[in-house]
Amino acid sequence: PTAVHALDDINLAVQPGEIFGIIGLSGAGKSTLVRCMNLLERPTSGSVVVDGKEMTKLSTKDLNRARQSIGMIFQSFNLLEQRTVLRNICFPLEIAGVKRDEAQARAAELLELVGLSDRAKNYPSQLSGGQKQRVAIARALAMDPEVLLFDEPTSALDPEMVGEVLNVMQTLAQEGMTMLVVTHEMAFARDVSSQVVFMHQGVICEQGTPAQVFGDPQQRETKEFLTRFRGVE
Repeated sequence: PTAVHALDDINLAVQPGEIFGIIGLSGAGKSTLVRCMNLLERPTSGSVVVDGKEMTKLSTKDLNRARQSIGMIFQSFNLLEQRTVLRNICFPLEIAGVKRDEAQARAAELLELVGLSDRAKNYPSQLSGGQKQRVAIARALAMDPEVLLFDEPTSALDPEMVGEVLNVMQTLAQEGMTMLVVTHEMAFARDVSSQVVFMHQGVICEQGTPAQVFGDPQQRETKEFLTRFRGVE
């Protein structure tokens, strides 16, 4: 059988404070790309450098330490059902050995940031999908990461809940958080990203500012993809 290259000859440089919107059809390699950045997927060749560290060459211990500076938010919130909202956010801090009262103070701050202060004592089963995703974002921020990776953070949500998650992401963008966002929300990619990457069959087919990619796409594949999403304008 022929080898399938989920990603092929990808070359991407993200500067601090930049927001990369990563768009493309399902199966284009978008999720694989962000999962390679913290080595949830290990690339078979090439290098992944985060904050000057070559991730693929790190020992397990150093890799785990490096991952603390990379927050990751998935489609499926991955919250701990038996812990309250507050204790879900405390979890990564506890693992890192932060004192309990400090961890709880930090978690309370983050709940305020994502607009869920009133939900601290609730359990995940008592939350809507949008609220769960906002808790997941707060938990990813607990370790004060240098960069946040979002893997289709709104695709599992009902349409009316998408906005509340995008609003939190917009706030983070305004605060200068470096973010890579795999998304089907074209309006968000267009309005919030500093760079847009269009992926097709495992390669970066087109990259540029939102004005370039959405307003004046050069590649046939990009044009065809965007005509499907013209409804967002």
